[in-house]
Amino acid sequence: MSGYINQMLGCLIIAAGIGGVVGWLLRHVSAGKSAQLLADVTAMMRLKEQMLEKARHELREATSKLQAIENPAAALQETELQASARDRHIRELVQCERQLNIEAEDNESLPADRAA
Repeated sequence: MSGYINQMLGCLIIAAGIGGVVGWLLRHVSAGKSAQLLADVTAMMRLKEQMLEKARHELREATSKLQAIENPAAALQETELQASARDRHIRELVQCERQLNIEAEDNESLPADRAA
């Protein structure tokens, strides 16, 4: 009787081991497929996002062209506003450049003053 019980316990241990190994393999195979599927979906979504941005940009261009055709005065005014904003920005950059040049000259003259 004890031999029979030992044989049953041995079979149960072997079955548990086989079940554990099969479960582990299935989980890793399934996880690999899920990860690949997720990567594919992510790549597809990025591509669609890029396509959407391109379409949005083209729509903006088409809208601005249509507005220019329908209302040339408004288009001219908007262009003038953009030009004045760019001019103002250029003036600010030139002023910053002058300030940086003055600071650079001051920094260059400092070591000469210390050496004297």
